Amino acid sequence: MREIVVEPFNLDKYRRLIEENRKRLEKAYDFEEADRVPIIIDVGGPYYAKIFGYTLAEYYNNLGVMLEVQIKGIKWRLRWLKDDLAHIGVQLDIGSIAEGIVFNCDIVMPDERNPWQSPWIVPRIKRLEDIDELEVPDPYSHKGIKEYYRRLERFRKLVKDNYGNLPVGGRLQIHPPVSAAGSLMGPRRLYTWIYKYPNEMHKLFRKLEETFIALQEFYYDITGAEPGSLGLPDDHAGYLSRKLYEKFALPYNLRLYELFGKRYRALHMDSHMDHITDILVNVYRLNFADVGVENDIRIISRDLKGKIVFKGNANWRVLLSNSYEKIEMEIEKCIYYAAPGGGYIFDNGGETYTGVPPEKLKYEVEYAKKVGKYPIRKENFKHLDRILKY
Repeated sequence: MREIVVEPFNLDKYRRLIEENRKRLEKAYDFEEADRVPIIIDVGGPYYAKIFGYTLAEYYNNLGVMLEVQIKGIKWRLRWLKDDLAHIGVQLDIGSIAEGIVFNCDIVMPDERNPWQSPWIVPRIKRLEDIDELEVPDPYSHKGIKEYYRRLERFRKLVKDNYGNLPVGGRLQIHPPVSAAGSLMGPRRLYTWIYKYPNEMHKLFRKLEETFIALQEFYYDITGAEPGSLGLPDDHAGYLSRKLYEKFALPYNLRLYELFGKRYRALHMDSHMDHITDILVNVYRLNFADVGVENDIRIISRDLKGKIVFKGNANWRVLLSNSYEKIEMEIEKCIYYAAPGGGYIFDNGGETYTGVPPEKLKYEVEYAKKVGKYPIRKENFKHLDRILKY
């Protein structure tokens, strides 16, 4: 087993930079223009593990490695990538397996034989009878839920012992119903059964809604945290037509927002949301939207500007190409349409995955800073004539 090194980290050294980043982001949240477009690149623990020489098996299975990797990642962003990171903290990272824990699915984890296997849930709903057999768990007695929070406490202690009062995040929560169902049954079965068995799918979604509520209330009870802020990650729902979205996603999500999002509401959809923008504005009344690469930034900007702060949409796939021109065009497209007037934060749509070369990511940040200076000026764009032809 590799020896774990306590990575030195002096937060005071970066406080001035962090404060500058925070003020730039605050301007965006107030729909105002700062000195330039703020940039927050969504890179996480698996990406850091790759660039610092650890496997996913080491990262997910060893809390010491997880902490070391995340601390190194914070320093890497502040000192080398130089995006506008403003929140400094670490989190217990389990990957996207919450449904597997909560509903006792088989879970495939990276190990010595498959060190780069991402954590993965083996779908358990294969028959209609499986929906009837699925039980809403009691978080107070559920073995997997209790073990998650025991592990979170061990991680908190590790952070406390080495970094004092550095914030630690961690909460076991499933996705909202449509996406949670996608994890439990696989996307093909999800979309097929919505057409073939709508009543049975509503039965499943009601159970998933009950589970979400039970987990959220359990978290508030054991931590003393106050409800009022809710973000929903709902990739699967974005592939529903508007009609199906209104029937199968909206009612459940809206109830969750009304229960737990009185002050602040956010939505992440690494899929489509450009066909439901009026729902985001007028029904959900979102404060923040994380926009995936598949959306038309012109529609998103037209419909959300001045109403919802939004982030993302740049296609991370261009970072895998050998063309810096493609990278520049993707950046210019997002900034030209979304940045004027504030309310936009530049980022890649979805997550920046482990295969993206760090040097391409750095170029992306540097070019976005150059093009994104306020006020936005057409003469700063090298490829505007081509962008306007799309």
